[in-house]
Amino acid sequence: MKLDLHVHSNYSRDASPSPKEILEFCKKEGLDGCAVTDHNAIDGSLEAYKLGLEMGLLVIRGIEVSAKEGHVLAYGVGELVPKGLSMADTIQRIHSAGGIAVAAHPKRFPSGMGLELARDGKFDAIEIINGGSSRRGNKLARRIAEMKRMPVTAGSDAHELPQVGKAYTVVEGVSTEADLIAAIAKGSSRAGGRSRYFSEGVVYSIETLVEWLRGDFKRL
Repeated sequence: MKLDLHVHSNYSRDASPSPKEILEFCKKEGLDGCAVTDHNAIDGSLEAYKLGLEMGLLVIRGIEVSAKEGHVLAYGVGELVPKGLSMADTIQRIHSAGGIAVAAHPKRFPSGMGLELARDGKFDAIEIINGGSSRRGNKLARRIAEMKRMPVTAGSDAHELPQVGKAYTVVEGVSTEADLIAAIAKGSSRAGGRSRYFSEGVVYSIETLVEWLRGDFKRL
């Protein structure tokens, strides 16, 4: 199965598509499912999870949690994990909620946790292809995963519909959320897709600078 495991809906303040629009786009693009991982919010993910059952898509419940040191993806959770905790406490809360914790885009300013923490933290997997990160950043994340022999994931980090599916995770022989979570945890997943293009990086940098100059910049 081919799934985009990092997608934002309009339940994130910086994204536009609704959960239904995301799932319809997944079907159109030939994806078998996705994880809606809004910033510190779970309602969009739970909505997508229910829609997935109706639409024949495998939807994984998820959140992109803002820990003190950076972002972590929580998969397989049905409750909100609070933001602002230490990374160690965030991972513990995700595990207590029955989920797995994945280091999100470790090498990205300003929301990446850094390579040292990605290497030493008690994560269940590392996101090694993030569609919103540079090729160099993703390469460094992959290097950590290979060095630690850790499971891997990939996702587009889409905030707009056209971005959905540009990075994805492939897992064979799964049909439920529990199957997928178990497969990732034991290292049976593969990462595919692409990093952001140079032009996309330029746009991201300009948007971040404009927000900062306006005083609107907030680390999600």
